[in-house]
Amino acid sequence: MNTNTVIKTQPVFAYELAENHFPACGTDNLEQAPAHCLMHTLHLSLMQHIDENSSIDEAALVLTKTHRRASFVVDSQEKLVGMISNARLGSRYVLSMAEKRGCTRRDLTVNDVMIPLSELRQITLKQTSQAVVGKVLKTMEEAGHEFLLVIDDSTLYPVGYFDLIDLLKACGRAVNSIKPANKFSDIVGTILHHAEI
Repeated sequence: MNTNTVIKTQPVFAYELAENHFPACGTDNLEQAPAHCLMHTLHLSLMQHIDENSSIDEAALVLTKTHRRASFVVDSQEKLVGMISNARLGSRYVLSMAEKRGCTRRDLTVNDVMIPLSELRQITLKQTSQAVVGKVLKTMEEAGHEFLLVIDDSTLYPVGYFDLIDLLKACGRAVNSIKPANKFSDIVGTILHHAEI
């Protein structure tokens, strides 16, 4: 005897696939909206990744073709090793890395210019559910983080991330990073990078 029943279906609505499309957060002041409203969730979209040995141009092409501003970077064993963004790929940082290594831009790989996992920070999903957008934004601005990973409290696997530029654009604010600098070149690099964003 078959005990399965039929699932009630509905017509498909028009969905937007743009990465920067966020759901309505129920408030006019986005900085007071629940933080999860502006989190890029990995439950609804696959965790896009780029191989760490890809060239700079290959990475830029992948981001352009997939309409994403950022991507995770993985090694040959598919292990997460960092993040890369269009802002970083198009900034002077790439040229300064080429100069520092004594090579051309074309010789650099994603691994040379990505934000390594050791420099990324994370919060838990529980922290996200208890915070508002403004609190996440202030945390990222004060520490100078371009991305903030969100992990599941029990599995410790990534379930989403916040992107500083997306948060700033959504809230209609300018970049205001006050990350402490260790040397004068850090100050110049930050100013030039933010001017390009």
